[in-house]
Amino acid sequence: MPSPTVKEVETRLETVQCAICKGSSFGIDQRFTQADGEWRGVCKKCYYSFPVYTDMEFYLRTQPDIPYRLKEMSCPTCNHQGVSLNFLTCTACQKTFPERSSLEAFE
Repeated sequence: MPSPTVKEVETRLETVQCAICKGSSFGIDQRFTQADGEWRGVCKKCYYSFPVYTDMEFYLRTQPDIPYRLKEMSCPTCNHQGVSLNFLTCTACQKTFPERSSLEAFE
């Protein structure tokens, strides 16, 4: 799985909302870019910082519960169960969608 560029990740992040301010303008803070594929994303509106993982193979090896959760998730477009980690892409209709942040549950 090839690593995405900073521009590609920033473009993809524009499709999600910030868990704090609901904005959708993000950047990658390149001061914290790690060689293992972990980057830091930051909301340009409220400066909320969050991890961005670009090495999905490493992430899946170190987070063994993720594949099980991906199999259980349903696509909001076609209701098919099962998604890939490519910004949550439905394995049936290939639509991408964001996962709701657990922080949003406290609103």
